[in-house]
Amino acid sequence: MKKKINSVIMFAMAAVLSVSLLAGCSGSTGSAIGGTDAATDIVIESQETEAETSEKSAQIEESEVAIERLGDGTEDDGEEDVYIEMNPVAKWGAIASVDEENNRIHFNSNEYFVDEEGNYSDTVQEIVLNLTDSTPILDAETLMPVQLSDIDMTSNVYVWVSQAMTMSLPPQTAAQVIIVNVPEDASAPMYVVAKEVEKTDDGVIITDQDGVKWRADADTQVSPYLTRNIVTLDDIEVGSRFVLSQDQEESTSGSEKAGEADGYASRIVLFAD
Repeated sequence: MKKKINSVIMFAMAAVLSVSLLAGCSGSTGSAIGGTDAATDIVIESQETEAETSEKSAQIEESEVAIERLGDGTEDDGEEDVYIEMNPVAKWGAIASVDEENNRIHFNSNEYFVDEEGNYSDTVQEIVLNLTDSTPILDAETLMPVQLSDIDMTSNVYVWVSQAMTMSLPPQTAAQVIIVNVPEDASAPMYVVAKEVEKTDDGVIITDQDGVKWRADADTQVSPYLTRNIVTLDDIEVGSRFVLSQDQEESTSGSEKAGEADGYASRIVLFAD
C-alpha cells in the first residue's frame, strides 16, 4: 500500500530545487564569458526582482520547517495529500527510552556494514521513532497489541520505518510497525505490504515489498488488528498491510507448506486500510 506522506514534504523537495536554481543564478551574476576577442567580456546581469528573491526566501524557510516536521505523524493543513511509493525499512535493536508525552521512542538500531573488500563492521545508531495513535505495536509471540507504556525495555525489538529520515542528530523517522519481545532463538514476525496476490486452489501466494513470496492456506490463522471484524485470506489484496508469523519448520522454499514460495505464514494479523 502506498505510504501516506504529508504533502508538506513534497513542498520541501520543491523548495530545495528552488534553492539549487537560485544558487545557479547567483553564481552567474557578475561572471564573464570570454569570447574570441579576449579584450571583450560580456557580463551577465541577474534578472531576478526583489519580489522573486523574497518569495524564494520564504519557500526556503518553509522547507526547513517541513523537514523538521518530517515523520511527526501530524495531519496537513487541509491540503491534498500526496502518495509516494516507498518500501518500509526493517531495523533491529533495543529501545533506549519512551517519550509518552510526545509519542516518541528513542531506538538504538544495530547497523551492519560490509565494505568493498568484504570486511564486516557494525555500529549502533540512535533513531527517534515518531508514532501516531494508530501505530501498531505487537508482541512477537502472541501478535497481541502492546501499549506504549507497557513495552519491556530489555526486549529485542524489530521496527519498520519510513525511508524518509531527517538530517538532524539523532535522525527522526516515522515508525510504521513495532514488534517487541522478540525471542533470541526465534524468527521475528514480518511486516508485509502485499505487492502481488496470487490465488491458488487452497490459499494464496503473496509477494511482499522485498519480493519475498509467502504462502498461506486454510490452516493459516487470519485475524484483524484491533477490531472484531471477520477476515479471511480473501480479504488480502494488492496493497494490504499485515504482520505474519512464520512456521519455523515450513519456513523454507520446497517444504510441504511453503511449496514453491519462500516461506509459509502460519498466522496473519491484517491491518485495516
